[in-house]
Amino acid sequence: MSNSDPHPTYEEKEIRCPKLGGPVNFEYCRLEQSDMPCSRALTCWSVHFDVEAFFREGLTSEDFERCFLTAPPSKVATLLELVERARKIAEDKNAKNKEFP
Repeated sequence: MSNSDPHPTYEEKEIRCPKLGGPVNFEYCRLEQSDMPCSRALTCWSVHFDVEAFFREGLTSEDFERCFLTAPPSKVATLLELVERARKIAEDKNAKNKEFP
């Protein structure tokens, strides 16, 4: 890393992850969603370096917005979606059992 690099490498630096409850390095946060960063990376890493500039340079504006500016679904909405999915699976299973006794 040269001194002219405006974004020092934080790949190995560890901080406590509020999502996981344990230590993670920046590389994990940068790639947490396969090829997309964790949606909390801006909040978690902003005290260590200009992480917003880092991601604005590395992501398309659409990916940046999708990752950091779009509100995630609420926990209630996620729970309702999971319940609906489980109900559908149970209905499909019951329908199969009725076809093949």
